[in-house]
Amino acid sequence: MSGQIILLVLGAALLHASWNIIVKGGDNKLYESAMNALGGGLGALCLLPFLPLPDKSAWGFLALSCCCHLTYYLCIAAAYRVADLSLGYTIMRGAAPMLTALALCVLGVPLSLAGWGRVLLLCSGILTLALEQKLSRGTGLKGVLYSLRTSFIIMGYTLADGYGARVSGDGVSYTCWIFFLNIFPLHLYVLGRYGKDYLRYLRRRAVAGLGGGLAGLGSYGIAIWAMTVAPIALVAALRETSVIFGMLMAVLFLGEKLSPVRVLAILLVMGGGMTLRLG
Repeated sequence: MSGQIILLVLGAALLHASWNIIVKGGDNKLYESAMNALGGGLGALCLLPFLPLPDKSAWGFLALSCCCHLTYYLCIAAAYRVADLSLGYTIMRGAAPMLTALALCVLGVPLSLAGWGRVLLLCSGILTLALEQKLSRGTGLKGVLYSLRTSFIIMGYTLADGYGARVSGDGVSYTCWIFFLNIFPLHLYVLGRYGKDYLRYLRRRAVAGLGGGLAGLGSYGIAIWAMTVAPIALVAALRETSVIFGMLMAVLFLGEKLSPVRVLAILLVMGGGMTLRLG
């Protein structure tokens, strides 16, 4: 992998951490999630006229992915209401590949002995985070559990999109359709329930919120492009550095405090996620 591609993938990881910082830093996490979906969807809409339609066999996967993404946005908003970014983001990013690998085992794609070792490495990092949260902060484990719940949803749309992109005939088109379609179920829910209050919030936070959505689209787009010119496993593993970016940005922009134990746990999760992707 060339140095330029490495820098671009690292930039994609930074963009991914950035939109999570924006959601976490906003006053209303649900509204921030909705604006993120809107920004990414509008960006994708600009590309769709230049892309072919996905094959009809992919539309069922698109529908399933939309359902998963609706749940994902609701879950990530709930997680960030009760968890620090350095805790929630690390667990969500780290546990998702582990859960996906375990789900593929159920679907008939077995893990090697080394793969199980990587899973244990990830589990040790997550358990260390949970223990640090419980002992050093004297708080409950709601943030850990909410973050793990979100990881299950990420696993769901990862599998749906993985199979959907394969049968769609064009992975870029499939991805843009996902971002565009994700606007509607979440906004039907938010507008139907909160209406004018959300619109007032949108006017006040439009630049940051929509910009976060574009950052998410850019992050995913760079990763997809990189996977066409470099080994997929290496690109996927390198994207796990977003956990480190998230940790640093949480300190710089959100004022979060990191104990040595939490830093160790974050490194364990990142290491487990990277090696699992490589495996």
